[in-house]
Parts: sequence; C-alpha cells; structure tokens
Amino acid sequence: MSAFYDRMQATATRLIDRYGYATQLERDGAPTGPPHNPQPGTPTQHDCKAVELDYSLTNRDTTLVQQGDKLGLISTAIDIAPTMDDRILLGGEPFHFIDLQPLSPGGQVLLYEFHARR
Repeated sequence: MSAFYDRMQATATRLIDRYGYATQLERDGAPTGPPHNPQPGTPTQHDCKAVELDYSLTNRDTTLVQQGDKLGLISTAIDIAPTMDDRILLGGEPFHFIDLQPLSPGGQVLLYEFHARR
C-alpha cells in the first residue's frame, strides 16, 4: 500500500502498544465428531494488544449498548484477522463481539474497533 497508510498503521500499533494491554483472541477450533452432530473443536488463543474505551452515558441504550458492554480497539499486530465469531478476553473474562469493524482507509487495515458483551 502507500507509505502514508504504512505510517498510519505503525502509529496506531505504537499507540495501542503504549496505552493498551496484552490480551488474547479466542477462536473455536475445527468442528469434530459426526457430521449430524458436530462439536466445536479445541479453541485456539491468539495474542493481541487492545485498548478499552468507555461509552458515554448518552450512548447507552437498553437495546444497543448495555451496561457492562465494552468498546475498544485491537492492533493489527496479530497473526489472524479478528472475526465476529471470535471472542476477546478482557480482564480475564471472555466477551463476544457484537460489532467488529476494521478501520481501513485506502483499503489498508489500520486497526479494528469492537463492541463486545459477556
């Protein structure tokens, strides 16, 4: 991609490394068992860096953003691209993604923004 977006991605990664903390994405393994009753395989853990942000009180709603929901950013310095089926460990607790969006101006992913819930 362009040198500009390479620098922007490096800046986002540096800031998340500085102000965030190490955590993990958890992804279910390949299904096992018979085709009529597959069971999730052993989950895999993928190290990442994340920053938790707070929702303002005006953004909280009983249907969209609930108390206890987490808003945050994930660095692209990770061996996999996060998906909606993954879970993120925040404070040792697994949270499921409600929304997960890459910030990708010019087609290059700079970071991922998430909304997650227990």
